[in-house]
Amino acid sequence: MIIPFGQDPVHMQLAMAVSELESCNREIERHGLSLTTQDIQTLVAGRLESLEVSERVEFGGGVVKHIVLAFAGSPFVSRENLVPTVLELQELFYDFKNESLEQIPDEDLIAKMRSLFDDPAQGDLTFLAEALFEGLGRHMREEAVGDPGAADATADNAVMNAYTLAAHRYNVSDWVDETYAPGWEGSSWLDE
Repeated sequence: MIIPFGQDPVHMQLAMAVSELESCNREIERHGLSLTTQDIQTLVAGRLESLEVSERVEFGGGVVKHIVLAFAGSPFVSRENLVPTVLELQELFYDFKNESLEQIPDEDLIAKMRSLFDDPAQGDLTFLAEALFEGLGRHMREEAVGDPGAADATADNAVMNAYTLAAHRYNVSDWVDETYAPGWEGSSWLDE
């Protein structure tokens, strides 16, 4: 982007973010959602705050448009919770990008977040954060430091491990003593 002489780059970046979010309304209307001018201002302000807290810099309109479009079709997003949910999701996105050492592309991370948000988390953002940070985060850090043997074979395995852990934490009725193993009833090398 070329910034004309005398223009404030931050102001232009904010204007671009507002324009991108306004364009989302055409696409999210089919899900019964829309962003008001106040909603857009809240999301742009939340983006700036999230970037500052996570100590990140982002050029262009940012990732918030992609999050809005990806999560608009979720059965757990409604008119009432769209803005607060997107604010938390973008904060989670930036935090995770820092934790994963930038090892996962934005589109892949958003798709994984949506997948986890709908199915195992069922709209619970705390559950989503736990699954991301304990599963994918561990996997990506281990791969980045060059110890692929310590990482799970795939990121999906890491997510499922974290999902299982999180499910046990949230649903006491599912707790099982996973250390129990029935005795071996066959022959062993000691029997020879």
